[in-house]
Amino acid sequence: MSLRDVEKNIYQRDDEEGRPFSYSQINPREAEENPFSAASFEAKKNESNAIFIKEIEEKKWQRNKKIKKISLISAAAALVLAGLVWGVIYYRKSAFSEDQVKVSVSGPEKVQSGDLVSFDIDYQNLNRAGLRDAVLHINYPENFKPEGDLNFESDGPNSRKQNVGTIDGRGSGKVILKGKFFGPKDLLVYVDVSLDYSSSNFSSTFTTKNKAAVFISSSPLSLEMNGPQSVVAGNAVSYVVKYQNTGQEEMKDLKIKVDYPREFSYISSEPLPPSDNNVWYAGNLGAGQSGEVKFNGTLNGLNGETKNFKAAIGQFGSDGEFIPYNEAASGVKILASPVKIEQTINNSKDSINVNAGEMLSFKVKYQNTGTVGLRDVIISEEIKSPVLDYTQINMPSGEGGLDSQNGIITWKASDIPKLKSLNPGDGGEIVFSIPIKEVIPVSGSGDKNFTFSAVVRADSPDIPTPEGSNKIISGNTVGVKLNSKLGIATEGYYNDAEISNSGPIPPKVGGETTFTLHLKLLNVSNDVTDAKVTAVLASGVKWKNSFLPQSADVIFNDRTNELTWDIGSMPAGIGVLTDPRELVFQVGLVPSQNQVGDYASLLAKTVFSANDTFTKQKLEISSGGKNTNLMEDMGVGDLGEIVN
Repeated sequence: MSLRDVEKNIYQRDDEEGRPFSYSQINPREAEENPFSAASFEAKKNESNAIFIKEIEEKKWQRNKKIKKISLISAAAALVLAGLVWGVIYYRKSAFSEDQVKVSVSGPEKVQSGDLVSFDIDYQNLNRAGLRDAVLHINYPENFKPEGDLNFESDGPNSRKQNVGTIDGRGSGKVILKGKFFGPKDLLVYVDVSLDYSSSNFSSTFTTKNKAAVFISSSPLSLEMNGPQSVVAGNAVSYVVKYQNTGQEEMKDLKIKVDYPREFSYISSEPLPPSDNNVWYAGNLGAGQSGEVKFNGTLNGLNGETKNFKAAIGQFGSDGEFIPYNEAASGVKILASPVKIEQTINNSKDSINVNAGEMLSFKVKYQNTGTVGLRDVIISEEIKSPVLDYTQINMPSGEGGLDSQNGIITWKASDIPKLKSLNPGDGGEIVFSIPIKEVIPVSGSGDKNFTFSAVVRADSPDIPTPEGSNKIISGNTVGVKLNSKLGIATEGYYNDAEISNSGPIPPKVGGETTFTLHLKLLNVSNDVTDAKVTAVLASGVKWKNSFLPQSADVIFNDRTNELTWDIGSMPAGIGVLTDPRELVFQVGLVPSQNQVGDYASLLAKTVFSANDTFTKQKLEISSGGKNTNLMEDMGVGDLGEIVN
């Protein structure tokens, strides 16, 4: 019988209430009286089983006791280990906290634009653990110019950085940032700082930030903008922007920028803007130095509207945005007009480009569009420029008076009787003409980019205007730009100091005679680009491939007999203020029988072309041919006729 079967027979469970186990019932008297009886054997068997079971129970108890002891020891060890781990973590955590890393910026809260200021940037590590790979970043606005920051590295157009490296526990440090703010009055700007670092007991990267506000209380650059208080819709307006350096230090690379209202149409300005018709170069401005910009155009809008113009002086930042150092504004009110007045020049109401020697034809139309008659109307035209030839002005029937010194033509009732009383609905037209000078007055490098505006105005004591406004109504303004004048001259020589020639003079049939041709170019009043000369040699004339200067970009096409000289850019004043641009080259002529008794053609045609950088126009001029009648060569003259 197996042990399992023995246990099964020995142990018996009581009822479901959990009564204890019991052995089989044996009659003790029977076992005692008869040792060999079944009861006696059963009793001995039960006694053996009881001893055996007791031993088993004892072993179980010992085993359970051992398991409990091991479990208690393991639990205690786990608790100790957990405590150690927690303690290490707690210690490490208590050794570093982001909140214990500080960075601050201290400096003036209020500055004057252009003054040198200093900022103290402090950093502090209050932790027990040290910091590593610390980098300090400083960001400032575009209108701040750092000075003496050689210890900083560039971190962008408006940013500097310094590699701090290791910051010990309980350690600190400081850097100083110096520079100047340039900005308009009452501008609030910020200096931002941040410290990037890693803790010595953590691998993560942390950042601590701070910033300081700075109020710009004044600017060393004064700026004012003057213009009309009111204007009739569609009429001309003129503005003057005045600027000055009131500080003690030179301000460099300054520019003037004007923001126009949407309904403004630019006509002209003095000086001319280099780009976009609203930016002017003021350059370097020393202490006390000043300047001004004048511009004009036409302005539209609804009756009663106020249109605002804003001017600023400053610089362009690296991102192309304008950084103002000071600003000024001017508002103008739109009025309803009792007089309609407008003009055209060469049938154009807008800006036009003209050439030297060109005639300008003006038409001025006026009309009383109100409900009240206007007395003693005066109409004036302001058209002033050194390129106008006032001696050749043409005013039909002697109408109008000319003030050539100020460039003003005036018409009164003595010239036009209806201006004495201009009733509602009445009007008229004035015509006159004035030419551009043939010879443009260029005497210095500043005599370039000629432009002027023609402004027509009407005046009457009966024109109703708001109190404080003038009683002059301006008409449309027509801007005029002068194209540069190109010039080309061709000279021919047999006796030439640059390139020696050979062959008979006069030229003979069948024999070759060489000649040297000189192309001389001039450009009068505007810079030009893409300048090029194309010259066609006459039939029978050969290109000898000898030219000066040898660096000239010259190409000859023998199939078309065409010479191309690429010049590129030419500044204004070439041939007027300086020597002309010149190309010298040699050609060969072998006369034929049918040319006997005549001058042989050397050059058929020459064309000089270029692009005007001021007017954006394509310019071109042509010259006729050149033959063997060499009047500029005193040794040849008219001896160039072909002989047998």
